[in-house]
Amino acid sequence: MRVPFSSIFLAGILAASAVASQAAAAAKPIEFWVNSQSDEKYYLNMIQVYKTKVDPTFEANVRSYGFTEMPDKLAIAIKSGVNPPDIVQLDEIYFSLYLRGTIPFVDITGRVKKSGLDEGILPQRMGLFTWKDKIYGLPQSVSNVVLYYRDDVFKDLGITPKSIDTWPKLEAVAKKIHTDARSMLALDWSYFEILMRQRGYELFDAAGNPLPDSVVAVETMKKILSWKTDGIGILPDRGSMFEAEFFNAYVATNGVLAVVGADWYGLDMIQGFDPKHAGKWKAMAMPVWTDSLSKGQNPTSSFSGQGLVIFKKSKQVDRAWKFIEWVMKDVDANVERYLQGNCFTPYRPAWTDLRFNRTDAYFGNQSLASLLMELAPRVPTVVQSPYRAEFVQLFREKYWSSMMMGTTPPDSVYHQLKAELLKGATAKAVTAKTEAPKGAPAKGGAKP
Repeated sequence: MRVPFSSIFLAGILAASAVASQAAAAAKPIEFWVNSQSDEKYYLNMIQVYKTKVDPTFEANVRSYGFTEMPDKLAIAIKSGVNPPDIVQLDEIYFSLYLRGTIPFVDITGRVKKSGLDEGILPQRMGLFTWKDKIYGLPQSVSNVVLYYRDDVFKDLGITPKSIDTWPKLEAVAKKIHTDARSMLALDWSYFEILMRQRGYELFDAAGNPLPDSVVAVETMKKILSWKTDGIGILPDRGSMFEAEFFNAYVATNGVLAVVGADWYGLDMIQGFDPKHAGKWKAMAMPVWTDSLSKGQNPTSSFSGQGLVIFKKSKQVDRAWKFIEWVMKDVDANVERYLQGNCFTPYRPAWTDLRFNRTDAYFGNQSLASLLMELAPRVPTVVQSPYRAEFVQLFREKYWSSMMMGTTPPDSVYHQLKAELLKGATAKAVTAKTEAPKGAPAKGGAKP
């Protein structure tokens, strides 16, 4: 049977049109939202490398928003559907905001397992963007916590890492060197969860319910408060240790000698805010707990961490995923993220790269990455929860200063905070059920 030439011609036109449409779609830039200008710079560089190594047609518009601005921008995009992102860099704290209703990110569980990233990434970090056994994002940092200290001042005072390798030892030394103008530590709201995890406890149980271990939680709060009372640490009066004002008021004047912080805190914030003391900072494992309540003597902990998610309504999910998979697995990309002062990668196969062993001039020619790798296997597992962001907001904004100023005792802080979290979750669940459109599933909260 002969096929008319006109039919063959028409079929050819339709096929060419389909190919052209696919090419046009492929040429549309990926919309990529990140949390900072340093991340914007990093990803712009990585996109060029990706085009050279993998896909020369790949394009992406990288837009940076502030850490706290990102959730607002994302909420507007989700609600309006106008100019939504394809890929979003999101902190695990803000990721928790989306766990009570329909999660607006792509379930990438199958893709992650197929790629082998679930085996390559440090397992303790995989829970940050996982909910009810589904993976929605990939963590970008180990976020293991160390004690950053001023090595030059330590030497002048005769302090060595060995002399403060337990919290009781550090307390004793800190009392001896304390003056009206100098304290060993800066005290920050983040220490509560850092110390809880170091002691072997979490802020949430396996189901995501808040503050299950009341005795340890209250005792940890009391310990932090005692550090202020006994002069072991100073409570910054110009914001937290995450603000430039803290460095200007305390670090620049040698008023604080040590800070408890995650990998990214040293790589990014200390180096960025304190260039004056380049070469005079070093890092050591955290002092360990020696009391009977703590589970073992863990020399590290974890705090916060960003990851990459794909917006569920993206029309370029496959292309977005291919870039994420590459940037998470490519050794050069992982090394560059560290060298550019972002964070230390949780992708273990990259750790064998010898560039991680090189010394860091800022940290007195110490190899910070070697210390982070040594401590990484001891990093606690983080439990994600729908209460995570609310806990941070309430504790930081409402209860931290009240507790540290002596207005609200630690046991009252614990009970009031937990009650407020549970009450807020119940109210939101009721409101969601009332306001849900007819026929639509109600947005339920986690069970208390």
